[in-house]
Amino acid sequence: MKQLLLVAIKFVATWFVIAIMFHTLGILYQPVWLYAVIVTTVAYVVGDLVVLRHFGNTPAVIADILLTALTLWASIALLHSVGWIVPTISFVEALAVGVVIGAVEIFYHMLVKAQMHVHGQEPTD
Repeated sequence: MKQLLLVAIKFVATWFVIAIMFHTLGILYQPVWLYAVIVTTVAYVVGDLVVLRHFGNTPAVIADILLTALTLWASIALLHSVGWIVPTISFVEALAVGVVIGAVEIFYHMLVKAQMHVHGQEPTD
């Protein structure tokens, strides 16, 4: 149940950051919820379950920044290529979103590591 709550928190934070950043960048009419689901899934599985557990917070934040940028950029390009009417996004814009999500992830990882410690797993970093 704790894992589901952690993923829900990550999803809400990711959705919020993507929505704010897209608005700031002038990227409108995007299915933000869909991008949040995709980014959350990839970042949680790779960044939190693998990188954070084995390498610590700093590598996990860097991984989250890069994973967010690549996943977001690729998702938008894929949707555009199959005929969805979505504005494109440059990799630099996707990277900017990734950097903001990375800043949020620093605090999220503190929560994850606290939960790992409660469950007897030894956090790294």
